[in-house]
Amino acid sequence: MTVELPCAAIPVRGRVDAVALEVAVTALLLAGVVTGGTVMVREPLGLEPDAVRRLRAGVARTGAYVVASADGLTATTRSTAGELPQFDVTVPMDVLPLYAVAATRAGDECALSASDGTAAAWAPLLVQLGLGVCVEGESIVVAPGLGEPAGVVDHDGDVRVALTALLVALLQPGVQVVDTTPLDVFPGFLDRWTTLLEADEYLLPGSALLPSDYVVRS
Repeated sequence: MTVELPCAAIPVRGRVDAVALEVAVTALLLAGVVTGGTVMVREPLGLEPDAVRRLRAGVARTGAYVVASADGLTATTRSTAGELPQFDVTVPMDVLPLYAVAATRAGDECALSASDGTAAAWAPLLVQLGLGVCVEGESIVVAPGLGEPAGVVDHDGDVRVALTALLVALLQPGVQVVDTTPLDVFPGFLDRWTTLLEADEYLLPGSALLPSDYVVRS
C-alpha cells in the first residue's frame, strides 16, 4: 500500500527529540531550512563530536544560522523571501541527497560532491523526485525549483531514500512512497515528523524556550 508523505503548510518551526544517526538529524534540521523556519534537535544528539561539527558546517553552507547549545542544535534560515543563497558543498554520501533538496531552494545552480566521490549515484533518485540534476565529473549540479515526482518512490529498504522523500514532500505535495518501513529503525519517527510540521513554535536560536516561557520566568 502506498503512502503519501506530509507537505508543510507553514514554515517548520519547532523542537524535536534527537535520533542518533547523522542523516536523520540532518533531515530534521533541513526541514526548517527549506521551509523558511527554525528547528531545534534536542540534546542528547547521540552523535560523535566530529559528526556534529561536520553537520553544523554542512547546514551552515546552505546559508542557515546554526547554533549549538546545551539545549540542542538549532538551524534557522536567514532568508525572509523563501530563497536560499547559492551554495556548493562536499558532504558525506549518506546526506548528499538531503542537501540536493535544499539546493532546489537556492537562487542559482548548486554543485554538490560526496566526500567519497560517489555523488552521481544519487542522480536517478533525485530526478525521480522531481529535481533538475545533471552529473558533472564527480559532482551533481542541482537546478533551482522542483517538478512533479515521477511515480511512487521505491526506497528498497534504504532509510536515506525515505528521508529524502520526506524532505521533498515538504515542498511538493503528492510525493508517494511504497511504504515507510525504513523509518521503523527510528521508533516513532514519522509521528515526530508530523508533530514537528504542526508545532509552529517560535524559537530563539540556541534555546529550547519559547517567548512565553521567558515571560513566565520573569
